[in-house]
Amino acid sequence: MTDRGIFTIHALLAEAAEAYGPDLAVTDGPRRLSFDELRRAALATAVALREQGIGRGDRVGICLAKSVDQVVGLLAVLLADAIIVPILPRLKAENIQHIVTDSGMRVVITDPARLAEVRAATPGASVLLADQLCRYPDTGPDLTGLPQQAIGADLAGIIYSSGSTGRPKGIMITHRNLCDGARITARYLGTRSDDRIGCVLSLNFDYGLNQLWQALLTGARLCLHELLFPDDLFQFLATEQITVLPVMPVLITRMFDARLLRQWPPQDLSAVRYISSSGGAVSRQMLDNLSRAFPQARIFLMYGLTEAFRSSYLPPEQLRYRPGSIGRAIPEVELLVLDPDGRPTGPGEPGELVHRGGCIARGYWNAPAETAKRFGSLPQFPGETVVFTGDTVTRDAEGYLYFVGRRDSMIKTAGYRVSPTEVEEVAARFAGIEACVAVGLPNIEIGEDIALVYTAVSDVPEVEFRLFLKRELPKHMVPRFLLCRPVLPATGNQGKIDRQQVREALLADPPGA
Repeated sequence: MTDRGIFTIHALLAEAAEAYGPDLAVTDGPRRLSFDELRRAALATAVALREQGIGRGDRVGICLAKSVDQVVGLLAVLLADAIIVPILPRLKAENIQHIVTDSGMRVVITDPARLAEVRAATPGASVLLADQLCRYPDTGPDLTGLPQQAIGADLAGIIYSSGSTGRPKGIMITHRNLCDGARITARYLGTRSDDRIGCVLSLNFDYGLNQLWQALLTGARLCLHELLFPDDLFQFLATEQITVLPVMPVLITRMFDARLLRQWPPQDLSAVRYISSSGGAVSRQMLDNLSRAFPQARIFLMYGLTEAFRSSYLPPEQLRYRPGSIGRAIPEVELLVLDPDGRPTGPGEPGELVHRGGCIARGYWNAPAETAKRFGSLPQFPGETVVFTGDTVTRDAEGYLYFVGRRDSMIKTAGYRVSPTEVEEVAARFAGIEACVAVGLPNIEIGEDIALVYTAVSDVPEVEFRLFLKRELPKHMVPRFLLCRPVLPATGNQGKIDRQQVREALLADPPGA
């Protein structure tokens, strides 16, 4: 299928149905829809949303387990000219309530397992069950005439991602962002119509969602799988003859965890022809395990941020020559490395990575001040918006980039961006906690571990404190280390906790070492 002139998801889905109609589009175990069936189901479900009063620009939450229902729901919201707001099912009520309130959400689509918690967290929004809302070809009419007004510049999604301070911010993604992201990544990865994409990633974030848009663009089959145990994953890959496997470092670690993997995979996995990874550093051991298990696969390492989706990739042939590199710019993107005065740095000199070109998001929802900090301009590119990533990198003489660190205190763990403030606000509610600070400590398997350092005015039983945090925080935000200290270092005359000094002390004397 040609991608010329495709700037909206409804146009992408329509062309996919026309080009690949009877071919399988998405599978969820025994549940399978062709491209034509997927479009008809999404259209019929979009009509059901319109009957609920949902229209252009309305925000609709999707809080569902990975499933065909989730795919149909996502597409239906976009076909109704509304805006998807993915909600990670593991989030607690307080986190869900923030997303619902901040986005001004009209409706949340969920399933029976999450119904009670979602209802409690969404007093201002209607809650619909996916199994009652979604319409499939054998239960709903063929509604190909649904009028749609959205254009490429319209918002398609608001993806909530934590920053270094405050609550998660909603990143505004347009239809064109999604279509361009699919086209660019399919181009350098080489995704084809005969591919079967093993979707083990969450469909609540840009990287996972891109697998769906790539499938629509190229005619590839999207095969959904929830990674619980490695043995089941490898059996899924072999049974479905998966050819494309997008992963994250935390998933690679789980795939080869000796505590979970009973034996080295005995299945023939030679069908996997490429693996892509994003969301953190990939260790030498991870690469060795992937190469051993998937001997025919080319491995692409990628770097990106939700504000610009994808920035760089390291071609497979460069893996052995440039260990630790995050690669060079993807097609239609230029990456600049600038010093604090905005001047380009020389080879080996650290500077901030600045992204210009394709896939740049619209900014943060209802947060103009935060948008101005991240999305700005450069005098050499008048009238153009660029993204200041906040990441410090170096560039070698041949233009390959190497990650140095983050300018802010945001913690990246298990593929998630965690605001330390979110963790601290919850921890401070526990009886006896006087002050606390959350920092990230390097862990190559998941990116960073979260350490919470605190002072107390009374005895704080660690077991009870940990149970409280597990109850109040999503799993990926629960600190690995709880460390009580008599005093926390402060900055200058302001008296604020010196986060950097706390982290440096832990790096010098790691907990558990």
